Amino acid sequence: MKTAVLAVTAALGVLPAHAWSASDLVFEPAYFEQAAPVTAFDMVARLPGFVIDSGDAVRGYAGAAGNVLVDGVRPSTKNRTLDDILKAIPASQVARIELIRMARPGLDQKGAQLLANVVRITAASSVHAFTLSNYTYTDGTTRPAFRAETSRRGIAGGWEASLLLSRNQDESGNGERVKRSPSGELLERAHISVDSPIRGAEARMAADLPLAGGTARGNLSLTHQDYRTHEAIAFVEGGMSGLNARTDDRIRTNSGEIGGEWSRAFGGLNTKLLMLATRKDIAVRSASDDGGTPSDYVSDSVADERILRVTADRTPERGAAWEISTEVAYNALESRSALSIAGTPVALPGGNVTITEWRGDASAQVKVPVFNRLSAEMMIRGEASRLEQEDHASGFVYSRDFGFLKPKVLLRWSPGTRGQVRLRAEREVGQLDFSDFASSASLLEGTVDAGNVGLRPQTSWVFEADVERRFGADGALTLALRHERIDNVLDLRPVEGFDAPGNIGRGKTNAASVQFTWPLDSVGIAGGRVSFSGEWRHSRVRDPVTGNRRSITALAPFEGEIHASLDRPALRSTFALDVYFGQKLTYRRINEVRQTLAEPYASLKWTFNATPRVTIETSVQNILSRKHDRDRFVYAGPRGTDDIQFEENRWYRSRTGAFISIRYQH
Repeated sequence: MKTAVLAVTAALGVLPAHAWSASDLVFEPAYFEQAAPVTAFDMVARLPGFVIDSGDAVRGYAGAAGNVLVDGVRPSTKNRTLDDILKAIPASQVARIELIRMARPGLDQKGAQLLANVVRITAASSVHAFTLSNYTYTDGTTRPAFRAETSRRGIAGGWEASLLLSRNQDESGNGERVKRSPSGELLERAHISVDSPIRGAEARMAADLPLAGGTARGNLSLTHQDYRTHEAIAFVEGGMSGLNARTDDRIRTNSGEIGGEWSRAFGGLNTKLLMLATRKDIAVRSASDDGGTPSDYVSDSVADERILRVTADRTPERGAAWEISTEVAYNALESRSALSIAGTPVALPGGNVTITEWRGDASAQVKVPVFNRLSAEMMIRGEASRLEQEDHASGFVYSRDFGFLKPKVLLRWSPGTRGQVRLRAEREVGQLDFSDFASSASLLEGTVDAGNVGLRPQTSWVFEADVERRFGADGALTLALRHERIDNVLDLRPVEGFDAPGNIGRGKTNAASVQFTWPLDSVGIAGGRVSFSGEWRHSRVRDPVTGNRRSITALAPFEGEIHASLDRPALRSTFALDVYFGQKLTYRRINEVRQTLAEPYASLKWTFNATPRVTIETSVQNILSRKHDRDRFVYAGPRGTDDIQFEENRWYRSRTGAFISIRYQH
């Protein structure tokens, strides 16, 4: 059997991984050589049949797992995305990348069905890199950025640090806003201009080193972002013809994180201790003047999180493996907001609140190799939490206790290294977003959302089946079906006359997804490949305003992307086309139905390795100058009992931009 595995993996151009799980695939640096990758992110992005998933943005550590490991462990951070972490690892410090398709001893898999494990070299090395980049848009706007990175690896461990100073902009452009009566009569036409500049700064450091017979890992990060949106409106037809309006929005975010993990093996028992603390300060300042009616919105919030987690696992070379863990987390949010229209304050439910939560989480997991090609993974997690909210305006204090059991069963069957079937059944429990307890408003969108003290977590039973097939040297195809039976669907519902996040009963979601990587050598295009990832969704829930069945709010019926690349080593170049398909989102409020649609976003990129130390990347971003549409159907009163008062269409085309970066690395 081992000889057969070696033969198949040799045909794939990779090597077999750990003997406990011969279905895993190992990609050596030589596999990526033609693409001349600069960072570990460039390498992981080219793994056939794999898409990076950064995990969920939730409180706590256990539920935020992504699908990429570094040296077999999850990074001890929540403030950095996997993309950022991988881009901080130079390709020259990667020894290999393992695509984990079966349960494997010693890896922090957290139940993921497919994992990438970036294994760094242990030999001494150091890399220093400096990158200058600039975006230039069709209106003449330029947005420069500078990044400095340094890293050092040794036999015992290493460290890395980076500094980023950036200016950029979100999609900006020009368009039109048209308002009509239900009969089609023109009520208003206006030209609009949208500009969204962004400024940011980041300082990060991470290290791992031997400590007390084990390994200590730590990270520290500080980030700042200033995100502004300016929308100018010039009325050209209708009752406000000749007038101008403007909305200026500013969101300033400062965040910091410090985290550490210590792991050590005691005989056959592996133990880990994690401590993590984060803080995020968000200030919103928004002002608008719509035809002589001024509005102002102010919001300040501070979020804190503290996590302590202990894990122990026993992972023998063969036979059953097990893991137990416990986690305690403290979370707090202080939020204050105020809205005034034409100088008159508007009372917002939950406009001045403090929310605190103590959460405990414990889990036990068993991984059993049923036979050489079949493994079963069974997990039971339990969580208990106490949530307390204080409304400072009314003095009202409210507390609630929650408790849930979350079982999970995952089966993996690998009839060979070229195929695998994965079956999953799991009870998932969503987390309540603290910001849903506090009021918020958007003058740009013209919406006010009240806070809702009566929220309950959304729970669901999830059943999923994946079928994976690999072909040729790079080809991979994965088909998946997923069914979710949801209780306490979180959506929008009326609260004290306002729209607010709330539970609206039972619902369901069915989804089908396709992922494939197709090498183009078979059609005569040497060094070419195309990859596609897409998911189609259909959801149903009962509308709390009309009582009719409809889709879940803001759940896109389709989401997908396609990437094509062409390696030309003789030219020291790689060419790429990236397309992100647009999304259609629907929001149903008390007296409004809103639909947003963004057309596909496409970019062309050329990466040129000028010298072993200098890499030049140029690209044309948003080459289709995609259109952003927003349709509003506003009713005279609650939907289902009143007629449509007016219809509004707002659209603009975002500008195309040219990007260039020069990276020097030594």
